[in-house]
Amino acid sequence: MLALAACRDSDPAPRDADTPTPDAARDSGADVGADTGTDTGVDVDASEPDGGAPRTELLLNADGSNERYAGIGRSNAGASCTAVLIDVGGGDDAPAYALASGHCTGWWDHAVAFEDRAVDAPGEVIFRFFTDTVEAHRRVPVAAAAYSSMMGTDLALFRLDATVGALRDEGIEGLAIADALPGPGASIVNVGAPLSTSADPDEHLRLGRCSLGERARLVEFEWLWHDNVVHDCPDIRVGSSGSPLLDASDAIVAIVHTTTSEPPHAQCHLGRPCELRPEGIASPDVTSYAIPVAGLGACFAEGVLDLARAGCPLVRSTGLGTDREGFRYVVPAPGATVRIALSSEVGITHAQAKWGPAVTTDCRSADGWNTPFAIDEVPVLEAPLPESDELFVVCLRAGTSSEIQPPQRAIAWLVAADGTPPALPLPVRHTVDGTSATFTVIVENPTYASYLEKSGPEASTDCDDPTGYQFVNVRFGRFTVTLSDEPTKICVVAEDFAGNRSEPMEWLLTGR
Repeated sequence: MLALAACRDSDPAPRDADTPTPDAARDSGADVGADTGTDTGVDVDASEPDGGAPRTELLLNADGSNERYAGIGRSNAGASCTAVLIDVGGGDDAPAYALASGHCTGWWDHAVAFEDRAVDAPGEVIFRFFTDTVEAHRRVPVAAAAYSSMMGTDLALFRLDATVGALRDEGIEGLAIADALPGPGASIVNVGAPLSTSADPDEHLRLGRCSLGERARLVEFEWLWHDNVVHDCPDIRVGSSGSPLLDASDAIVAIVHTTTSEPPHAQCHLGRPCELRPEGIASPDVTSYAIPVAGLGACFAEGVLDLARAGCPLVRSTGLGTDREGFRYVVPAPGATVRIALSSEVGITHAQAKWGPAVTTDCRSADGWNTPFAIDEVPVLEAPLPESDELFVVCLRAGTSSEIQPPQRAIAWLVAADGTPPALPLPVRHTVDGTSATFTVIVENPTYASYLEKSGPEASTDCDDPTGYQFVNVRFGRFTVTLSDEPTKICVVAEDFAGNRSEPMEWLLTGR
């Protein structure tokens, strides 16, 4: 996510409390979208320091020329994102709704879709978010998240503390939702409010010209998102989440939500989403994704959200409580299993499951499910894990003895079977100052998650001997070794989230 796009202010709790992964580190690396080979309409100047990569333009509106984007603004309702006011019909008294990414609420539960829930702290959307008309910014409180989900999608609908008519009277109009997603290569624009960088210190609305790519199934951390579209819009970074992709009529076709920003060894982890393709897992560099929203208008009746309406594509929670026992990352081994604890709300008595490689197992498909079982009789589902490295998924859906919910409402639990140790060289650096050496270790989850070190005289210190190693406190990220006139051997190994340990790196240093 930006979270992710890929736009979050903090990561979910890591395995070890000493190994936090700030969102800013995850989301700040993508300056350019994916290269689909399509002309974006932006001139490229090879003399520029960034190679002339496409960039966004800061939107001005003192003359009213960009008034049509007055309904796009900065959202602060759990995270700093972008939100767009939507036009879904209804009279002047209908509540105003703004569309954003689900992770922008800060509720990252991959197995729950929240409905009509108050945001955790007072939230707002700032409309007319132009840089040259700051005095005209309009702050509208968020009344509630009418819908927020990261269960198979990444979308949120904020119900605002204002009516459609009140905002319209101020000249702030919602944008229509497209009837269909254009095909690959279609020209689009992205209008968002990414946070500032040294290159772009202004945080107001920016416009990027770009094009759509192919559809993709996507995995990032605990989330499996079934329907995404690749795009090559520039300057996708923290704050871009929730920003709309617009077609030639300024209708919303998709909502930006994640991008690649971490190195390849973080594949499928935070900041490094991966695509589930028929031929396997792929994680292309500098690629951004959005959630298609065509057809979302079917969820509204006379301008009011009704998730039960026929044709509404927003997936609701199952009423089935699930909890994976153990960590997501495991070392593959004969007989290893994943255990999912089950509980249910009123009206849910049975469940159904299937599992397999994430690449070939589609939770939304009606094929491959086992026989429904009573939750009281099977309170913990146990599924066999692969014996080699593989991204594995367990799909669960709920219902009663006579009727199970459609697979579109299934919950997906991911497990990464990983028996590959972290590769050398390790991201470790050192400096020598007189009679001491200071080593700095860099945490790069999930591969370089924790470190151990030991040191001693060259002749008696064996880096391959596992005894004598001590954990490095990665909260501080460094340790100091005292040096003498005789060579001191320093050994460092890294462990990943599955507990695989790297080969040692070693240094021979003397004081000076």
